[in-house]
Amino acid sequence: MAKATVIKKLKFWDLMSISLGQIIGTGVVVLTGVSIGMTGYGAPWAFLLALGIVAIPTICIAALGSAIPSTGGNYTYVRDLLGSKTSFFYLALLVAGQIILSSFAIGFAEYADALIPGLNMILVAAGVMVLCFVANLFGIRTAARFQSIMVFGLLAALALYIGLGLSHVKDYSPYLSAATILPNGFGGFFAAAFLLRLSLIGSEFVSEFGDEMENPGKMIPLVMGLSLLVVSLLYILIAVVATGVLPLAEIEGRNLATTAKVIFSPGVYVAFIVGGVMISLVTSLNAIFAWCTRGLYMATEDGWLPAKLAVVNRFGTPYIFLTVFFVVGVTPILTGMTLNYVAILGNAVGAIFGLFPVLSLYNLAKRNPGAYRRAPFKLPVLMMKTLPLMAVLIYGYGIYASWEFIGDTGWLLLLGYSALVMLYIHFREPYRVKIQAAGGETHSRNGGINRPV
Repeated sequence: MAKATVIKKLKFWDLMSISLGQIIGTGVVVLTGVSIGMTGYGAPWAFLLALGIVAIPTICIAALGSAIPSTGGNYTYVRDLLGSKTSFFYLALLVAGQIILSSFAIGFAEYADALIPGLNMILVAAGVMVLCFVANLFGIRTAARFQSIMVFGLLAALALYIGLGLSHVKDYSPYLSAATILPNGFGGFFAAAFLLRLSLIGSEFVSEFGDEMENPGKMIPLVMGLSLLVVSLLYILIAVVATGVLPLAEIEGRNLATTAKVIFSPGVYVAFIVGGVMISLVTSLNAIFAWCTRGLYMATEDGWLPAKLAVVNRFGTPYIFLTVFFVVGVTPILTGMTLNYVAILGNAVGAIFGLFPVLSLYNLAKRNPGAYRRAPFKLPVLMMKTLPLMAVLIYGYGIYASWEFIGDTGWLLLLGYSALVMLYIHFREPYRVKIQAAGGETHSRNGGINRPV
C-alpha cells in the first residue's frame, strides 16, 4: 500500500505563534522577581547570559532540524543517530516530563484567584487543561489559529507593559555599575541566568513539525532563532521595567503584577493580568499540546507501541496519545502538587531527556553524511563535537542544582519509572523486531496508520 501523503499546512506565522507561545510562559511572570533577588539590577543582563546558555542546545537542534526535517523531530534524531532503544527511552522520559503542563494551568489559576478571590483553583486549572486539550483534538490547524490569536494578545500586553513602564524608569546608571549588577558576586549572577534559561526554552520543539511545514530545512532554524531573539529582547526590557519602577526591596521575589499596579490604571491592570500574564500561561500549555504527540506517533511506526494507540480522529489527531499527555498534565493538579515543585521537577526531567537530541548532533556527519551536506543550515564538524559537550555541562549543572529542591522521593520515583521503561524495552524489542520482519505494525510497511496532519 502506498504511503500516506502528508499535507504541509503550517506557515511561518503559525510556527512563530507555536514557538513564541511555547517560550513565553511561567518564566517571565514568575522567575523575574526571583532573579532580581539573586542579582539585583543585573537581572536584564542575566537574561542576556541566559540567551547564550539556551542558544547552545538550540543551535544543535536547529542544525538537526535543517538536516533531517521530519514529524517526530527530536525522537527521529535520537533514533537515527543514537539508536532505536535510546530513542524510546528518551521518549518515555519526555512523556514523564510533561507534568510541566500542570505548572502553566496552576499558574493561570493563581493569577485568576488574585483577580477574583475565592475561586476553586483546582477547578480553574483543570478547566484550562481541558480547553487546550479540546482545541488540539480538532487538529493542528485549529490549534495553530487558536495560538495565533492568543500570542497576538500576549505580545500586545507585554509591549504595553514595556512601553508605559520605561517612562517610569528615571535612572539607568544602576544597570552599568558592577556593584549593583553583581551584588552577590558573579556566582549569584550566573545562578540567576541559569534560572532564567528556563524562561527561554521551547523554540526547539518547532522541529517536531518538520513534515508539516514548507521548506523545513530553512524554516526550522529561522523560526527557532528569530523567536528566541524576539523573546529575549522582550524579557530584557521587562526586567528593566521590573527593576526600575520600584525599589528592589519591593519587587524581589514577586511577580510582574507588583509593578503593573504602579504602571497601569486599575482597568488596564486587569487587562494586563488577563491578556498578558494569564494568556502567556495558556499559550505555553497549548503549544505543548500541539507538538507533544509527534514522538509517540513515530514510536508506533517503529513498532515500540501497539498500532491501535495511533488511531486518529477525523481531524487527523492521534487522540489516544493526546489523552495520555492530558492525564499526565492534569494528575499533579488533582493531587494538589504546588506550582514550584511541579516546575522544578518537570524542568529537571526536561534537562535529562533534553540531552539526548543534543548529543545526536555529535553523530550527524558520520551516520548521515548526505543529510549533513544538503542541510541549508550547516555547522562545522568541530562545532558539532564541542557544542553537545558544552550542553552536557550546562544540563548536568541544572540536574545537580535541582536535586535538593526535588528531594529523594522525587528522584526515586523517576528512577523507578526509568527502570520500568527499560524492562518494557527489553521485553518489547523481540516482538518489535518480529512484527517489522513480518511487515506488521509499522506505517512504513503497511500504510495502515494515518499520519496526523
